[in-house]
Amino acid sequence: MTTNWKEKIESYCKKYNIPLFYLAETLYEPKVVPMIRGKAFEFSVMTILQKILPKNVWQIEKPVMNAQIGFHDIDVRVLHKPTQKLIRIECKLAKKGGYRLFPDGHSEIRVKCMRSRTLGESKVKELAPKLGVTEKSLSIHNDQYLPVDFDIVISSIGNAFYTTDKNTGFFEWKPTKTGEEFLRKIKPHGYEKNLKDFAFEAIYVAKTKNLAIGNNHIVCTRAKCKNKKSCGFIPNYPIIYFDKKTNYPNNNWVSIDKSLNVFEDFIKG
Repeated sequence: MTTNWKEKIESYCKKYNIPLFYLAETLYEPKVVPMIRGKAFEFSVMTILQKILPKNVWQIEKPVMNAQIGFHDIDVRVLHKPTQKLIRIECKLAKKGGYRLFPDGHSEIRVKCMRSRTLGESKVKELAPKLGVTEKSLSIHNDQYLPVDFDIVISSIGNAFYTTDKNTGFFEWKPTKTGEEFLRKIKPHGYEKNLKDFAFEAIYVAKTKNLAIGNNHIVCTRAKCKNKKSCGFIPNYPIIYFDKKTNYPNNNWVSIDKSLNVFEDFIKG
C-alpha cells in the first residue's frame, strides 16, 4: 500500500480512468465540491476527536462502508474501550449561507441534516416497523432522520459563510459584515489564523436526541404532520442558537474541544 499522497492520487486516477492532468478541474466542478467537502469533513472530525479524547479510553476511526438506501452508514465510529459501547457520529456541515443575526441580538446557524435520498414507498414499508414509526408518518418525513439513525451530530459552521458565485458557479467564502462581526466575537483571544480557517475549525457537537422535534421547543414544519410538537423526527436544518451575551450556543450544542462530557454522558445514559 502506498503511503505518499502523490502516489495515492496517481494510483486512484489510474484505477478509475481519471485524467490526472484534469483532476483539479474535476474537483472544482460545482456539483463535486460539496460532496468532496462533506466527505473530507468526516476525516477532519476523526483526527480532531483522536486528539481530544484520551487514547487509553476511546478508539476513534473512520469506517469504510457501502451503505444501502435506508440503512444509514457511520461517518465516524467512537468506541468506549472500558464498556465496548459504540457511539455513531454523523458529520454535517452548516447550510450554505446559513448564518443569521436576529433583531434581539442573538445569532443562529442552520445545520444541513437530511437524507441524501428520500425514501420511496417500498423502502418506507420496509423500514417503518424497524424504526418504530408508522408508514404514514415515515412517508411524510421521508427525507428526515430519526434519533435511532445515529447518536451524535458534529458540525462545522464554516459553510454558513459561503455563497455560490452567480457568474462562475464556484463555492466562495463570502461572509457578510454581520457574519464577520459574529466570527470575531466567538473567536478565542490569541487565535492567529484568518476568519475563514477559524470558521471551519469552529465545530460543535450535539446529542441526536436533543435535536429531535419535541425537544427544545422545536416544532415540525411538515404540513401533513399530525404531531407537530412531538413527532420525533430531526428537522432538515437543526439550529445552533448563539446567546447574544455569551456568544456560546445555549441549546445543547457544545464546542468540540469541550465535548468529552458529551461522550461520557452518552456512555452513562
